[in-house]
Formats: sequence, structure tokens, C-alpha cells
Amino acid sequence: MAAANAPAGSGGALPNWVMLERFIFRRDDPQSFREDKSTSATGVTSVGAHFRVSFILAEPPTPSRLYLSWPGGPKQEMMCHLAAAHSNLVLLRLDSFVDPSNPSPFGEIAHDYFIYYVAADPRSQAQPAPALRRLPDREAGGGAVGAPFAIIRDSTDGDEKWEVKYLPIQGQDVEHYNLINWMTSEVIPFKNALCWVDYKRGVLYCEDVCGDNPKATFAGFPPNYSSFHPSGRPDLYRSLCVTEGGRTLAFLGRHDGADLGRMVPDTGFTIVSMAVTETQSANSFVVQADDLWATHTPEDLPREVMMLPLLSMDDINVAHFVLYDWVGIFGKLS
Repeated sequence: MAAANAPAGSGGALPNWVMLERFIFRRDDPQSFREDKSTSATGVTSVGAHFRVSFILAEPPTPSRLYLSWPGGPKQEMMCHLAAAHSNLVLLRLDSFVDPSNPSPFGEIAHDYFIYYVAADPRSQAQPAPALRRLPDREAGGGAVGAPFAIIRDSTDGDEKWEVKYLPIQGQDVEHYNLINWMTSEVIPFKNALCWVDYKRGVLYCEDVCGDNPKATFAGFPPNYSSFHPSGRPDLYRSLCVTEGGRTLAFLGRHDGADLGRMVPDTGFTIVSMAVTETQSANSFVVQADDLWATHTPEDLPREVMMLPLLSMDDINVAHFVLYDWVGIFGKLS
């Protein structure tokens, strides 16, 4: 998440980019809700429940967090989601029961999407204020074959309307992959394109996504790609990243032969980085565990399972990982 255009927090200058935790920290108790006034914004769900969000931003590799106070929201877990982030825009989803008196697994749920953004007024010299805007409901379309893209546009009368386009999927890999069971792991914005990623299959790349002539192309992962990751949850061990100040799209993955658990003695890991777009400085690299451990003492480098890889947005040669330190049958993230 790039933070260059976001308001400065109480801690001073804001970093160029931040590593945002994938989970929302819900704290309905005012005593435990962490708030930075310069990043806070309020909203109302479609069922009339008020809520407040606030970002606690930090310089990488320290993770930044999004806090949510939603006293009138449902108390069940997994009802608030951080859907996506790009530049100083964040997409949130809050799920509410249409009938609060029926919070059962079979109760009807309303899905509200909100865009968090900085509302700058060019006529004012005041510091830009963060805001939340709820996206209007979208009617489902159907009948066409291809990749459906729903785009929201502001009309001349100020009314927001969804435009749905169905695009034929191009690419030489399309006929070799079964896309019926496609599962989107994440969506990566890159320049004027959006990249839908299924980390088991490949990338669906849509150019000129907001223009008049968008084009969808599928690129499957190479046949030996499976050797770069454990077999269970590839989205935990690989990522498609925008780096070099937004100029380069690169893949970063880690493989050590196991999904979870301690690293087995005498076995290590392999870190693979491959540039998807070509620039002069975009070089692919492979790092073996032995390459690092041979020149460092065991105390210098951790040997816990590495998860959620991420390339620096500034430097393609800098990679970050979340470490899972196993203690007994449980563990902790660091």
C-alpha cells in the first residue's frame, strides 16, 4: 500500500509505502480502540450501523494496522474484511445481518463495500481529510461468455452507476488450463491494468481496465512452477508484487517442502524472485537457505517457517516475510 498521498500521522513524516496487515483489528471498546485522528474516518452501513476506522501507520518492515470500532455491528467473527489496497485507497467490506434479530447461519446478510480515500479540496489549504464512501449495490448480469468486469463510474448528474463488460479471454495458455475452478487469491493493480491471480493456475491480466477498450489475457504458470511452493496453501507462500516505484511487476515465492511446522533438520528453503515485466534493473534471483546460513551463525538468522512473502515497493532486491515461530502445537507470528 503506497502512502505518499495520505495524511501525515501524529508520529511525523509518513513513509513512502507501508506493509498493511491483512486482517482488521476490531476493537469496539473505546479503551482498546487505537486511533490516529489524522487517519480516522466514519461511515454508516446499509442497515444503519455507525462505525469508525483508523490506520496506525509505521515504516516497513514494521507492519501497519487498520483498527475498526463497530459497536452496532454483528458480534460474529469474519464479518469485516480488508478487501484490497492501492496507493492511498483501501477497499473494505462489512457484512451485516439484514434482520439483526436473526443472526443465524441462515440469516440474510448484506455486504457493504466502502472505499477509504483522502478527500482533498483544491480550493482549501487545510490538511486533506480521510473519508469513507459506500459503493452502491450492483445488479448481477449474465448471459455472456468471458471474463465479467464491473466498473463503477460517476455520471454527469452525480449518480453512480455500474457498467458490466464481458471480455473474451485471450492468451495461448487458455486452452491448456481449466479455468472453471478458478479461485482468485488476490487482485493486483499495475499501471492501467488489474491482475487477477490464482496462485495455483496463473494470472488474468486486464489492460486498460477503465478505458473504452479493455483486453483480458490469461498467462498460466510454467509447468515446473509447482516446485516453488508447498502443495496446500500457495497463497501463503507466494505473491505477485509491484516494485521499483510502480514500474515492475514481479513474482516472489518460497519453497521448503512443507506447508506448516518447524523446518526439518538439514533441509532449508528456496526463495525465488522472477520479474514479470522487463526493466533494466529487474533481474530474477534464487536464494538458498544454505547460502544464508553458511555465512551467519544460527543466532543471526531465524529458521522458522517463512510466510506471506512481499517485495519492497522501492527495491526489487529486498524481500520481506512473516515468520511463524512454532512452540509446541501452536505458534506465533513475528
